[in-house]
Amino acid sequence: MKHRHLSRTLAPVLALIATAASGAVGDGDTGRARTSDEAILQRQAPASQPEPVTPARPAPPSMLAILAHPDDEITIAPVLSRVARSGGEVTLVFATSGDAGPGSSELARGEELAQLREKEGRCAAFALGLDEPVFWKLGDGELATMARADDSAAKRALAQTREAILAAKPEVVVTWGPDGGYGHADHRMISALVTQVVAEMGLDRPDLLYAAFPQVEPGVLPGFDSWATTSPDLLTDRIRYKSADLGATQDALNCYQTQFPAAVREGLIPLLHQEVWQGVIHFRLAFPATP
Repeated sequence: MKHRHLSRTLAPVLALIATAASGAVGDGDTGRARTSDEAILQRQAPASQPEPVTPARPAPPSMLAILAHPDDEITIAPVLSRVARSGGEVTLVFATSGDAGPGSSELARGEELAQLREKEGRCAAFALGLDEPVFWKLGDGELATMARADDSAAKRALAQTREAILAAKPEVVVTWGPDGGYGHADHRMISALVTQVVAEMGLDRPDLLYAAFPQVEPGVLPGFDSWATTSPDLLTDRIRYKSADLGATQDALNCYQTQFPAAVREGLIPLLHQEVWQGVIHFRLAFPATP
């Protein structure tokens, strides 16, 4: 069975990139941003509820991002950059090294590819202003295989998730939503395992945010037709980024030369900024506070 990664879904975007309007990236309001430049991670109520009152200049949060493969972070990279640039501690974890995902390259699967993708992941993390990422080196494409078995990759990932949260003590944990973005089994399993660990914790548990793809007009992004979307009333966190963060995201994407052809690396981030993000990255809170 052909193994798919995020980058493998983007081929139809090439045509759009060639004709997309360039649109300058600025720091001003975009019309979608509900989070102020000062409060970069304050919980936002749905539109039907009154806006909460937020304190001025809150301290940036500590954040732990647990993802499946190097390059998964691109979907939330502007926020990782924003938090790190504002002084927040950000830890980036990749459960696998991407050894089964040659992407747009013709490289063979295996250890050599894993080492190269780890190098790309480090390059991307540094571009975003993060420390060196953590690699659990679990089997790419194997996280959902025999998940209940004692020696499964899923069981190892579960234990390492507990250890990572205990070590980092983050205020916020970020991972894929239950949809896995576009249904990737590794993405779905990481989402489930991280959710399980946070659900086990007491009232001092960190906030768990799922990366969420907002609904867009049909046909705007043909390469993302298979991506799950989240209804606007469930988008609880809208975190603004600035031009510096978009630039850092572009630099991070440029690191993934095995995963994205040159035309995609050049045009994808401006396209996402213009058509989807529009100045804000969207998330869904997994466990809303109860009254």
